Amino acid sequence: MHRFFTEVYFKISKQKLPWLLGLLAFLVLCILCITKINFEEDISQIIPKSDKADITAKVLKQQNFSDKVIVIVEKKNATDDYALSETADDFLEKIEPLKPYISDVQGKVDDEEILQSFHFISENLPIFLEEKDYEIIREKLNNDSISQKISDNFSTMLSPTSVVTKDFIRKDPLDFSGIALQKLNSLNSNSNFQLEDNYVVSENGQHLLLFIEPKFGGSETKNNEKFAEGLEKIRGELNQKYRGKTEISYFGAPLIAVANAKQIKHDIQSTVLVSMALLLLLLIFYFKNWLTPLIIFVPTAVSVIISLVIIYFIKDRISAVSLSISAILVGLTVDYALHILTHYKHKTNIAELYREITQPVLMSAATTAVSFLCLVFVRSEALKDLGIFAAITVMLSAIFSLIIIPQIYRPKAVEIEPKKTLIDKVAGYPFERYKFLIISCLITIPVCLFGFSKVKFNSDISDLNFVPEEMQQSEAKLQSITDLAEKSVYVFSYGKTAEEALKHNTKVAEFLRQEKSGGNILNFTSSGEILIPESLQGERITRWKNFWDDARKAQTIAKIKSAGKTSGFSESAFSEFEELLYRNHHPLQINEFQELPALRLNEFLTEEDDLATLVSIVKLDEKKRGDFISAAEKNPNTLVIDRQQMNENFLGLLKDDFLSLINYSLIAIIAIFLLFFRNLGLTIFAIIPVLLSGIVTAGIFYFLGLELNIFSTIVCTLVFGAGVDFNIFLTKALQKELSTGKSALPTYRVSIILALITTLLAIGSLIFAKHPALKSVAAVATVGMLSVVIISFTIYPLIFSFIRKRTQKGLQPVSIRVFLNSVFSLIYYALGGFFFSILAMIFGKNAQRILKVPASKFLVSVLYTNPFVRKKFIPNPSEDFSRPAVIIANHTSFLDTLAMAMVTPKIVYLVNDWVYNSPIFGKVVKRFGFYPVSQGIENGHDVLQEKINQGYSLAVFPEAQRSETNRVQRFHKGAFYLAEKYGLDVVPVFIHGNSEVMPKGDFMIHDGKITVKVGGRISADDKNFGENYSERTKKIQQFYREKFQEFRNEMEDENYFKPLIFGSFLYKEREISEEAKRDFEENKSAYFEMNRLISADEKILHFCGDFGQIDMLLALSESARKIHSVIPEENRRNIASENFVVKKRRIFYHAEIPENQHFTTLIISDENVPEISLPESIRQIIIARCKNNGKFTEFSAARRNEKITVLKR
Repeated sequence: MHRFFTEVYFKISKQKLPWLLGLLAFLVLCILCITKINFEEDISQIIPKSDKADITAKVLKQQNFSDKVIVIVEKKNATDDYALSETADDFLEKIEPLKPYISDVQGKVDDEEILQSFHFISENLPIFLEEKDYEIIREKLNNDSISQKISDNFSTMLSPTSVVTKDFIRKDPLDFSGIALQKLNSLNSNSNFQLEDNYVVSENGQHLLLFIEPKFGGSETKNNEKFAEGLEKIRGELNQKYRGKTEISYFGAPLIAVANAKQIKHDIQSTVLVSMALLLLLLIFYFKNWLTPLIIFVPTAVSVIISLVIIYFIKDRISAVSLSISAILVGLTVDYALHILTHYKHKTNIAELYREITQPVLMSAATTAVSFLCLVFVRSEALKDLGIFAAITVMLSAIFSLIIIPQIYRPKAVEIEPKKTLIDKVAGYPFERYKFLIISCLITIPVCLFGFSKVKFNSDISDLNFVPEEMQQSEAKLQSITDLAEKSVYVFSYGKTAEEALKHNTKVAEFLRQEKSGGNILNFTSSGEILIPESLQGERITRWKNFWDDARKAQTIAKIKSAGKTSGFSESAFSEFEELLYRNHHPLQINEFQELPALRLNEFLTEEDDLATLVSIVKLDEKKRGDFISAAEKNPNTLVIDRQQMNENFLGLLKDDFLSLINYSLIAIIAIFLLFFRNLGLTIFAIIPVLLSGIVTAGIFYFLGLELNIFSTIVCTLVFGAGVDFNIFLTKALQKELSTGKSALPTYRVSIILALITTLLAIGSLIFAKHPALKSVAAVATVGMLSVVIISFTIYPLIFSFIRKRTQKGLQPVSIRVFLNSVFSLIYYALGGFFFSILAMIFGKNAQRILKVPASKFLVSVLYTNPFVRKKFIPNPSEDFSRPAVIIANHTSFLDTLAMAMVTPKIVYLVNDWVYNSPIFGKVVKRFGFYPVSQGIENGHDVLQEKINQGYSLAVFPEAQRSETNRVQRFHKGAFYLAEKYGLDVVPVFIHGNSEVMPKGDFMIHDGKITVKVGGRISADDKNFGENYSERTKKIQQFYREKFQEFRNEMEDENYFKPLIFGSFLYKEREISEEAKRDFEENKSAYFEMNRLISADEKILHFCGDFGQIDMLLALSESARKIHSVIPEENRRNIASENFVVKKRRIFYHAEIPENQHFTTLIISDENVPEISLPESIRQIIIARCKNNGKFTEFSAARRNEKITVLKR
């Protein structure tokens, strides 16, 4: 992939102007397309889809929850009775210029409105009367009642208020309308107020309330800010004017929204702008280029524009909510540019730059993009849009960063010893060696494990609001004088038509009356008793007609006239009432209710498309909220919305979706890591610091008593993504170090530190903000990013140091599977050893007789715990060990003892002290009669003789210690002394494969094959092997070596050492690993043939251009060989030098032919070998993998085929 970007770079650099003009023209076209995109601003797009959620979304879409601004006029002088109304009048006059921002003002009731409401009720009285109301009417129709009422009416007519009440009395002398007017109380949920001077005033007369309904929604803070400024100006003027008499204060969500916007703006100006200025200066200082701060945003800007165009062709509209959330992408995409800039500063060679940076940048982008694409599986439409848009933007940002940054950034030529900046010094610090950091991490991580799952999520959006102190005081006033600050829920009745909605609303109103009488709610506001369906109106009109038959009408009219005459009324005074009784009433259309001012129909009824809704507002105790909602929603076509709970639920769902994103992302990231790395170990290593950082971040939050919220959860995705990116780059650096032995961490750490500083200055600086939401975002960003960086810088290199140390010790790198399998096998072995130790103590002296067979089978079973190690036992048909013997075997591994258990269970071992005193199997060893050689053979004569007499053979490893190679070392005389002393035959056993499966000094069990072969018995009186044990030691050693070499030649084919050679490249860079593996697979038969042509102790000069795979094969096959390889290219030479085999074999790498060396064989495996002057000592030339025969005139071809050419001097 890096070659593609290198070619693109050179093509563009040759014709920059045409490319630049083409890009600008393309971007202009893109911007034109963007202007045609439909942005969906419906917040309900966040709501996950379900049947209930669909109707919820529809209802919410219709509602305009424009919270009112409550104006509180508080009396400061108790003696001034008109101060409140005077201040209110003045206030209403002064807000006239603010009419463009005001939809309606409530709180002042004019006489005209009262008259209009009365006339509407009295004109349509039958439809407002329920069946129970007629009992009251019957009481009013008694003779005494009528006489008394008419008399009272006459007295009222003589009072000063008669101007208003005389129309009421003429139209309804018996006050039937009063019964209906009482139902208007259901439109007012608060009974703590009264009308005074036409204003709503508290019962104690100390507070007057006005309610302003803003024209603009709470999110339109730009318009509301002007509105709030106007209100604040009026408040200041009136408070100054009426100082000591009254005081005005405000409360309301629109004003809180404005205060939040102002505070956010102030916080950003005072923190982020300053910090961003510092960041820009830092980048300019570090990169020595004032354009750098602008450069880093160019790829992101281009990517966003193109992404929007792609969205334009994929979808006809996109959620504006998703675009706002995607702002977090800036932090991720800018990092790509920073990584490229940092590496370009240190690597001015463009080909080398792309070789190093292309894979990690594309890999980081791929993991982030796929993580966001996982959002298409969640339920929210807005988050699906976010997933698609973010995935496209991230991938394009990475691609354009790789294309654009090297074109527009020109680093200065690297000096011989460039002066290091503070960032360079910090990046070069070996964090993984700093004990304080390591210990701190090792303590912090386990502690945080106990707290990370307990961190709470705060879904109360109100806690994230910034509420000014004066607004808090106003809220306290409201709570003291009214229940307006009490918990409110909205009960919606809905239907396809208004009539259908009215039917359900009427039932809800009856339900609410029952709930109030039962004490389940505090109060309610409902139109259900006033706004009734036409069908119910018809029923009530019929009931009215049935009640007022002709006789009752005539009788009632006669009684009223008689009583009126007595009181002094004229005979025609109540003619309008008489007309009411004889009027032919009809049901009202719903739009006719708009003539009732007290109803304010538009506040209750909403109609749009195929959905009509009617709302009731319920005040209740928080403790009873859940039970009420459950009961209310049992009513058909009823939806209860608790706005606070709704916000909490929506935010909770949004949180769940983001948590789902992290879960899905983790799976996707692991899949991408496996795809890029092709290595499970590297994948797990790279994920561990990210997971640990998440645990530490959450744990710190828990122990500090902090809570997550929706904003900080979103930022968590940024931290998670940054953590993944950081560890991808660190993996690349650590792989490079494992490959070449040269530390690349400082360069990669610089870019990570710059990314960290960018995040901390841009987001972390908000910790000094006053706004709660900004502080929470800053807290997560700060704690999260620091956790990621510290753990990644400290713990991650430690993991790789384990691999590096193994390589430096000459041990093969291990995969995760090998590690886990080895641990399992060792645990199984240890537990089995303890078990048999206990049994040995129980059975005492009989332990060996009873347990020898089970113990032998157990030892063999340990080998079978690893299915990736093939096991084979080749018995000798003529050997059944019925006669005791001294069994000798080569010793290279801890597994040799286990392998010997395949031979026969009747064995007594001569062991070292560490085996004899082992806490795991020491008891078994002692009970089985194994003899510690440290006590001297002479002192164990009786013990060993007893075992021999019992039919046991003595097992001895004559090399005395494990060999680090597969070469049989010198035999010691002890085994042969025992054979001579006790007159025992010698049985050679050949163990093959253990030196590769589990070499000396290693506790890992690698893949391979273990083969145990029983040789022929050497009789005690066979003089061909010497007359005494000294002679027999030498001759049997020679015999054993010859037979073992034959056995090796039989077992070791061209693929035998492949697992070790491939294992050496396990954690090296993928390009290196693939090339080495491909070369070996293509040429292994040639290498195998070449290996057989070279003697075991040859001194070899090798011209090559590979990564050391041929040298490893030669040295692994025969450890006595001395190999000097010449690799001109420094990078390849360094890579070859870092192979684990080099540390324990005699392999040396040079840039030129070493002097003063006596070579006997020359190997050429590289086409690009220059003309060389061969040392006289060279007797053989082997040319493999190439056609370069050179001009070796002093040599003649001894063998030639397609694979290999052998020249002899």
